[in-house]
Amino acid sequence: MDKYKKLLSNTLILSVGTFASKLLVYFLMPLYTAILSKEQYGTADLITNAANLLIPFCCIGITHGVFRFAADEEENNKVVFSSGATVLLCTSAVFLLVSPLISLISYFDGFAWLLTFYVISSNFHTLAKEYMRAKGHMKLYAFQGILGTALTIAFNILFLIPMKLGVTGYVLSVAVADAVGTVFLVIYAKLYKDFSFKFVSKLKIKEMLKYSLPMMPTTVIWWITNVSDRFIVTAICGSGENGLYSAAYKIPTIIALVAGVFNEAWQISAISESKDKEEVKNFFSEVFERYGAVLFLGCSMLIPFTKIATILLLNESYFEAWRFMPVLLIATVFSSLVTFIGTIYTVKKKTTMSLISAAFGAMLNIILNFAMISSMGAQGAGIATAISYFAVFVFRAIHSKSFMPFDLKAGKILLNTAIVIVQIIFMVLNLKYNILVQIVMVAFMCAVNAKSIISALKKVLKKFVKI
Repeated sequence: MDKYKKLLSNTLILSVGTFASKLLVYFLMPLYTAILSKEQYGTADLITNAANLLIPFCCIGITHGVFRFAADEEENNKVVFSSGATVLLCTSAVFLLVSPLISLISYFDGFAWLLTFYVISSNFHTLAKEYMRAKGHMKLYAFQGILGTALTIAFNILFLIPMKLGVTGYVLSVAVADAVGTVFLVIYAKLYKDFSFKFVSKLKIKEMLKYSLPMMPTTVIWWITNVSDRFIVTAICGSGENGLYSAAYKIPTIIALVAGVFNEAWQISAISESKDKEEVKNFFSEVFERYGAVLFLGCSMLIPFTKIATILLLNESYFEAWRFMPVLLIATVFSSLVTFIGTIYTVKKKTTMSLISAAFGAMLNIILNFAMISSMGAQGAGIATAISYFAVFVFRAIHSKSFMPFDLKAGKILLNTAIVIVQIIFMVLNLKYNILVQIVMVAFMCAVNAKSIISALKKVLKKFVKI
């Protein structure tokens, strides 16, 4: 299959699964914000993000290794899966033994069992679904995403309304859905046939851990970059402000969803097309330019509608959350660009450099958070996050050229960034002629990126018309 067609095909399949499921969550946001107070929502957000911090420690990054090695056609998938699953079983047993220590942290007193269940359920579900993605079962991967979201919503409604479990119900619904999703994949995809202790290879475990272990601190470091601001906002401004700030992420998540779907498909294409250096360089250059055009255009078009989106998606008590959305939108754009360039490290199995660049971003993020949140509140957290992602993007863009010197189109990126910054300033400060400026800037953004997007559409249509 042609590389562009394969990339588009996988992207479309994943899009159906992801957007069908995530749209359901968006429609239920008014329900969640109506039932949970700002303080409760802030607490639930801290619990889930703390769980996301513990997830890589519990699995020591082995789920990344299973995906990368199973995606390699030269590997024995049964050996990869059995070895990875055995490692996860052992690390989960250790995590169960030490989990009571979580209660020593005052924030999570009474929630240790919930965090433990959430972490273990998430890891086993990730192992199963990433193995399916690596094997190319994209339709099943997309379907399990829809199933997982439908289950999460069903359990959310059950736990929040008739059972009135509050914060516990909100978090528990995700963990239970992950557990059911894992069972579904094991039975439907017959994963039990790919697992046996006789397939476990110490050598393969060593190879995968060499790749995966740097991913563990990398994941934690990205967690710091993404979430440390919420803990600092809570400490300095209170859980109510953090509730608003956390809710503000719901609009930027639209961009994150689009980018996430594409990156899942892109990883498969990047790995499978990694043999011819010149062809891969051109492939990366073309895809990156069009990917960036879509991200910046989407960001530019969403900024003027942040107030309207807040009214439609959140309870009226959360209206002030719109103030943080424009800055978080540009932060999400650069986060997505960073992930794209990070694919180079995945293809080349250079995970150590992924770790170093992420550590640089996290350090900068924490310094800026303390400097800005105390004086600017949650808005300072958003600015700190945006600056950090931009810095990591520059770091990776420069360093990755030693592995793959693809054309970054730096001039266009800087111009797109400048357009969005103008929009953010006028929107957040509500300056005179704001509406006119937003219209002009969106039109300018369209003009700058029109050629890239149109050429991409033509290429895609040409590939599919030939079939």
